[in-house]
Amino acid sequence: MMLGAIRPVKEGEPAGGRSVILVDDDVTTAEMYRVGLEAFGFSVTVAHDAEEMFRNIDGQVPDILVLDWHLPGMHGDEILHHIRLDERTRALPVFMLSNYPGGKDGEIDRVFLAGALAWLEKVKTPPALLAEKLTEALRPAPGS
Repeated sequence: MMLGAIRPVKEGEPAGGRSVILVDDDVTTAEMYRVGLEAFGFSVTVAHDAEEMFRNIDGQVPDILVLDWHLPGMHGDEILHHIRLDERTRALPVFMLSNYPGGKDGEIDRVFLAGALAWLEKVKTPPALLAEKLTEALRPAPGS
């Protein structure tokens, strides 16, 4: 799907009923992505640290998780490890979204080994592009 092909939906109309937990400790960044994803019909819950994210997941597992790499108390690969240990969240699709380009110390390799679907840099990923990527990841496989 090309970026221009995805269009915002009417307010309150969820993107196929898809829920997202967006985890980012920067309030301004989290708000920008929340507003942007909601414009494309996603139902977005924001968490600012791992503890808040796990509380939200305990309430209801989302359709997809968008996770910052640098969070207070825990890095993204550690959070992913905990997510994969829980039967309810083992198959949860996870996108890493970070200001940090990664790669110097094997961070990207670690998150992919822990089960992330993508590592996206915030500076290169406006909300519309993130919405496109999430939509693609949540699209049913052909024939299913």
